[in-house]
Amino acid sequence: MNKERTSTVKFKMLLHLPHVLRYVVIALMVLAVAGGAVLGLRGCSRRGNTVADGGVEIRGAATEAKYYAMKDAFIAFDGSYARAYDKKKGDLLWECTPDGSQGFKCAVSSDMMALFKEGMLYVYDKTGRVSFSTSSEEGIVDVKVGVSRAAIRYKDDSIQIIDSTGKQVERIAGDQGQVLDFGLYSSSDLMWVLMLDAEGIEPKCTLNIYQPGKLLIAGYSTTEQLYYQPIMHGSTVCIVGTQTVDMRNTDDMSESSVLVYGWTLGDWYAGEELTLLMTLTEQGDEPTALRIIRGQKMTDARMHAGCTDLMLGENYVYGFAGSTIIGVPVAGGQTQSWSLPYAVSDVLCKLDGRYVLLGSEGKVYLVELP
Repeated sequence: MNKERTSTVKFKMLLHLPHVLRYVVIALMVLAVAGGAVLGLRGCSRRGNTVADGGVEIRGAATEAKYYAMKDAFIAFDGSYARAYDKKKGDLLWECTPDGSQGFKCAVSSDMMALFKEGMLYVYDKTGRVSFSTSSEEGIVDVKVGVSRAAIRYKDDSIQIIDSTGKQVERIAGDQGQVLDFGLYSSSDLMWVLMLDAEGIEPKCTLNIYQPGKLLIAGYSTTEQLYYQPIMHGSTVCIVGTQTVDMRNTDDMSESSVLVYGWTLGDWYAGEELTLLMTLTEQGDEPTALRIIRGQKMTDARMHAGCTDLMLGENYVYGFAGSTIIGVPVAGGQTQSWSLPYAVSDVLCKLDGRYVLLGSEGKVYLVELP
């Protein structure tokens, strides 16, 4: 009864207001109600992307697709169509396909994407438009893209570098050893090639860095171990091997090494400093012993048992175990844990130090980690 009296009083007061003012008040009340309804609809239209609410479900995306990170987006690729989504909101930005057929492979950098198969290559910019395309009678084995160039590896292990017009910049002969891996710097078009020369008394592993079309900038080699992962971070070349992690500075030519025998690279994060996550080799796919390397500093930590995937972020090493995410602080401190409303079946793609794509029961979620 009190609520009814209050409403009646307000209505009678409204009737006694001046004619123009009465309509202004009514209009404001209508706008307030409508605004509340719109906000309510927006709040219900899509979920947030935090851990507690499970993140944003990516509509139309399948866990069977392959996922790649770009600068402000991520790519979902199913062998024919590439679809780009906003990295923080999950909105579909664009989609493309060379000809609608299956069998293509995908290569992605922060600024470019390549789709290729057999002798066909299509290179797209970050808006989904074709920058250039090329065809060759030589069989394409692999492609890597950088800022404005693409590197094509052929069956004879030779590597051709072409620019944004499709013109050849350089071709590196394939007679210097077996190519283990190659790539272009993410912030420039410098190129690296990792090779193994198994001929001779001692096998030699070599990492060469090129400025395509100009000079061989640097070369690093060893007969004492196998190099398996080069990481470029600013002027630092980090070469991960089976015995040591070797740091080489291309500006002042300084060198340093960290012993990692018995440990395997699990992940890395390139923030202001390059941070490496190492796991004990003997522990296999579900490691609990962690070693975090930042510069010359090494920190040992331990992850809870049962984590099927590990990811190194800016502040935490994240472990995924069912519906639980465990965070081991990189700088040391108390381990944290957070709960998801679903069980994680796959960590599909690390987008940066905070955003990750998770798979659960065939659905894909974009989640911002704590």
